[in-house]
Amino acid sequence: MLQFIMDRNLLLYVLAAACLAGVASQMILKQIYDGLIRDTKNTGEPDSKFMQQLRQRFQYCRHLNEKVGDVHALIRKGLMEYRFWGMSLHRWKRLGLWCLTVSLACAFAGSLSVVRGGGALVTGNMYFWMGLLAAALTALAYGIADTGFRRRSLEVRLVDYLENSGAVRDYSENAAEEFASESASGGSIVPVESGRRVKRRMRAETAAASSRAQKEKNDLKENLARMKTGMQETAAGRERNAELLRQMDPQEQERILREVLKEFLT
Repeated sequence: MLQFIMDRNLLLYVLAAACLAGVASQMILKQIYDGLIRDTKNTGEPDSKFMQQLRQRFQYCRHLNEKVGDVHALIRKGLMEYRFWGMSLHRWKRLGLWCLTVSLACAFAGSLSVVRGGGALVTGNMYFWMGLLAAALTALAYGIADTGFRRRSLEVRLVDYLENSGAVRDYSENAAEEFASESASGGSIVPVESGRRVKRRMRAETAAASSRAQKEKNDLKENLARMKTGMQETAAGRERNAELLRQMDPQEQERILREVLKEFLT
């Protein structure tokens, strides 16, 4: 079986395919990190689904706790859950090593077969040189991608994006009204900062309405007190007048009553 594979150079084809797949995986991973880093430069509404979810999660934590205790943990968790073509960033990074392992295994198997057949290990051994080339190309791809530095750079940029620019900026009144309407209708999640502004405005309106109602209540109390005082003064005046009339003699009372009636009728 091995001789059949060797005669048709199948190991060389597998070795070359694994090498190309490993190099391509690191170039794809480099593009993924570059795309995420570009998204952090946009301080407006993010375009990528990853940035939208991370931003909403950050805003939700701020809404619950007023602040996020560990932003780095939140970002690392988001990166761990991120998927591209169904694979995590860590799996993309490991894919290059797996492909390199396959390439070296093919090179070792082919070189072993050549040596057993009486050939030299180095001179004229295509498998040895192809394995060495695969290792060199894979190392070069890892060096160009430099995913370790790109990941650290991305984490720093995400911290700056969440805390200083992108997720905590003020929104317009239209965004706040949109939040209120969608919340009332059971719509989708919108930025929490908009809802907080709506709540603050509602609390301010409620406080203003309460102060107006309290002022009107106080004015009504004062008016009623003045009316009561006026009625008491009127009753006291009537009692004084009646007392004076009772102290007069009947003739004087009759004269005064006639004058009052005459003045009232004229």
